[in-house]
Amino acid sequence: MLLSHLHEKSHFTDLKVLICSLWAGVALYAISCVRTDAMSPSGTTPVLRIHPQYSHYFQTPDGKPLLLVGDYTWGTFSDVDFDYKTQFAALQANGLNFARVWLWWGAEQFPPPDDKLHIEPFLRPGPGKANDGRPEYDLSQFNPAFFERLRHLCLAARQRGLFLHLITMDAWMLKHPHLWKLHAFHRDNNVNGVDGDPQNAGKGTDGQQGFCSLGNPKALDFQKAYLRKLVDTVNEFDNILIEIANENYYSAEWERRLCEFIREYELSKPCQHMLMPLELLNHSSVVQKWDPKIVHAALLEKRCFRQPLIFDTDWIINDNDDEVRKAMWTAVLSGGHLNYMDDSLEFRAKPVSDKRVVLHRQISHLAAFVNELRLWETQPDNALVKAGYAFTMASANELVAYLPEGGDVTLDLTSFKGQLTTRWFNPHEGIFAEPLSINGSQSGTFNAPGAEDWALHLKRQ
Repeated sequence: MLLSHLHEKSHFTDLKVLICSLWAGVALYAISCVRTDAMSPSGTTPVLRIHPQYSHYFQTPDGKPLLLVGDYTWGTFSDVDFDYKTQFAALQANGLNFARVWLWWGAEQFPPPDDKLHIEPFLRPGPGKANDGRPEYDLSQFNPAFFERLRHLCLAARQRGLFLHLITMDAWMLKHPHLWKLHAFHRDNNVNGVDGDPQNAGKGTDGQQGFCSLGNPKALDFQKAYLRKLVDTVNEFDNILIEIANENYYSAEWERRLCEFIREYELSKPCQHMLMPLELLNHSSVVQKWDPKIVHAALLEKRCFRQPLIFDTDWIINDNDDEVRKAMWTAVLSGGHLNYMDDSLEFRAKPVSDKRVVLHRQISHLAAFVNELRLWETQPDNALVKAGYAFTMASANELVAYLPEGGDVTLDLTSFKGQLTTRWFNPHEGIFAEPLSINGSQSGTFNAPGAEDWALHLKRQ
């Protein structure tokens, strides 16, 4: 879709709009994904919303446009030995403002090698034994420690200026028989007669009668009770958005119905939070690739949803810092947000050294760079690139270009009248070069200071 010389027009063609609409229909998001209302209903507390004017960005509770740049890992909340306060302090120190957080995996402990102990929302009084040899769950009895930890998590994030993406349930483990056997909704593991696999498939993936379905009334009732308790715990917080399930590929209608259940339940409460996938595409529906051209093309294709698009590769771990950095920069400078799945984050009782200190420093460089800009006022505009390999975003007064391979780029500056200040930024070192003043109103060729990736910022004086 994108070649080295990017000459596409910045607006969407009728074909792109048609493709986007069809894609939305398949995903059952055709209506819900175009919400742009930013104001909470009258008499309620303002919360994180889609900005009413800049629909590809968020609006903070106090009404400011917001770009989210985050770094997260799987066990932040769920692992009982994980120190989320230290993690949040590290994110804040790096200038980041976002983290995705799993709340309930479904099992108290996975078998080796992933044998970390999880905090669970339900008590386990027995009297019988579950498949892990421990007492059975009672799904009607909530674990006070779970919800106390949850409240403290949200409070700690708010105190650090962080926004949290809370995942209420995990659906990934349902497809693995050795993990499903340990799930609280497995017939052998609870005293309530709840069976998340009535067809005896050995997994919880049945979208008709399984764990993620509307055809299992008993399981659904206990899921709703859990969500009510969760909402009661976090409703006071204005710095969260809520996702029903991670990697639910089994019943989109089940997930949507639970979103609507939370929405209705919150109507009588101070806060009405953003819900995924009711208002936002989930991570697997945006783009999960590392190639800058694919990342850029995917984000531009989905801009017709008129909602914030979060680049989140989740489990697709990449040990190559250069590839990760380039994909991150491309996503943010294609109008997206970033939430990086980082398996190197280990803030546990026993401190460990930072295994990816260079990458973490470079994520902070990206956050520092975009904090200098008003990206929400810009639009992706590849027609500005007359020669070279670059992705651009521009407003009436500002232009930013990202060159994934460095080199030369020729930009059309005919719409920028008068004097412009230009600065190169080094994504590796986080340093701006000395600013230069040039005349607008014509095309200009810019030579990156090196062969690696660089960013160029032009602003009308």
